[in-house]
Amino acid sequence: MKYCPHCKMNIGGNHEKCPLCQNALEGVGERDYWPKVEENSKRLKAFKIVLFTVLAVCILNFAADYFFIKTEHLSWSPIVVAWLLVSGWILELVLKKHYNLLKTMLVAILALCALCQVSEIYMHWAWEIPYLGITPRYIIPILCSANIVANFVLSLVDKHFTDHSLIYMFINILIGVVPWVALLFFEGRPPLAWNICVVINILVYIYLFVFRGRIVINEFKKRFHM
Repeated sequence: MKYCPHCKMNIGGNHEKCPLCQNALEGVGERDYWPKVEENSKRLKAFKIVLFTVLAVCILNFAADYFFIKTEHLSWSPIVVAWLLVSGWILELVLKKHYNLLKTMLVAILALCALCQVSEIYMHWAWEIPYLGITPRYIIPILCSANIVANFVLSLVDKHFTDHSLIYMFINILIGVVPWVALLFFEGRPPLAWNICVVINILVYIYLFVFRGRIVINEFKKRFHM
């Protein structure tokens, strides 16, 4: 029987991760107590349709950009393909209905932020558009604020999100606060979007400690093996 060092309990079957906290289990597994559930055929079919559509549109974009248009033009296909691939990947995460919703949301936000930054750099390099820093100054704090508000609402609706996914809320708070501190140090006055973002994150942080103090402390102990 496997053992979860974080939840301090034995886990039957042959799971790789704890069904409560999603951390790696220790020990030797047993034979599963019940047969494995086959993947939902409708969900699998939907995923295949999304995958085919994304790949088909990517190929058509490359073909139109590099093969069919003979005159000189601004190449758009790398940006379109990047957005299609990332959007398809995020949709795949949603279709699979991953156990940890807050983790999925955080990963999606980070991917969108990185994609926006890459797109802005590409347009500056390939299209010779002046680099305005729109992504780091506005898009990232707006997405970060939206994500932490969504996390906060989910923690109110369902206690499960606070109990087992709190670490991803803390990571989101760090993403919203650390860049603001860096901007304050190097530029002296962060943009308004970052100021709003850091206020929202601090308010959520205070709420967690005031109303979920014991859960927050247990989360730190569990994650840092204290």
